[in-house]
Amino acid sequence: MNKKPHHLKYSQKGFTLIELIVALALGLLITAAATQLFLGGVVSTRIQQANAELQDSGVFGLEYVARDVRLANYGNISNPELTNTTPMGGIVFSQGGANSNISEDIGETSVTRQGLGSNASENSDQLTIQFIAPNRMFNCEGEEVQAGEYVIQRYFLRKDNNGAATDLALACDANKHGVTSAAGIANFGGNNEGQVIMPRVDHLRFYLGTMTKDSTHTNITYAYYSINDYIAAVNAARSNGEPLPRVVSVKAVAVVRSMDNTNNELIDETKPVQGLDRAVTLTAANQTKHLRRTYITTIAIRNGLGDAL
Repeated sequence: MNKKPHHLKYSQKGFTLIELIVALALGLLITAAATQLFLGGVVSTRIQQANAELQDSGVFGLEYVARDVRLANYGNISNPELTNTTPMGGIVFSQGGANSNISEDIGETSVTRQGLGSNASENSDQLTIQFIAPNRMFNCEGEEVQAGEYVIQRYFLRKDNNGAATDLALACDANKHGVTSAAGIANFGGNNEGQVIMPRVDHLRFYLGTMTKDSTHTNITYAYYSINDYIAAVNAARSNGEPLPRVVSVKAVAVVRSMDNTNNELIDETKPVQGLDRAVTLTAANQTKHLRRTYITTIAIRNGLGDAL
């Protein structure tokens, strides 16, 4: 009788079906947990990058605007009380001519006004200022201006040519350098798109801070107006022979969004975005998962705080 050698005897062992199922389930759980951690890290990184972008654009962008707006009315020594008819007044409300802030006709589209394009449920604003350069400086379009030269600048929203189809940017348009009066205005307004200061701005509003003194200069009232409300208020006061509310500050409000879509499901893109006096809702085409933030800055018109002699 032939027998197999002892060393050829062997037995086979393996995993049972239950063990395979348990091992597969554990592997899937670990993979799912690792994937969740990875995706969470990606979302967190996107949020941090978006916050950094908003910080740079919102804080530093508005500070750039504030630096020049503080100069409004500089050089207008005989007319420090700013209203909508102050001759050569630092904030330009009218086109030019009689009872106007500016002698040269710059056109109705170039003055301080409401009714410009926006990515929200309400229109945005435009602010136009003028001043005499106090020293050698650069205007908002990067052109060198010498001390004593006349500067007029307007801040507004326009299409961002370097962005998506619906992207708007805060831009600034300045007149040609080298002139010493409004009579020499050139390359201002019209189709001039100006220089982008802040990209990806969905909404822009300007509010005018006013001070009203009674005839004895003892009772003083402070208030903020939208541009249209201020013009209506000062015209009504003038008609009634009452003290005129004079502009002493500007409050700028900008709704800024991040460059990249965060895809964060916690962001409710249909929720109204709070501004200064009211909330606005993004238009349908702009209801995306981008991070958005409202930035507000108050700018004192230092050259409009004194009283006329």
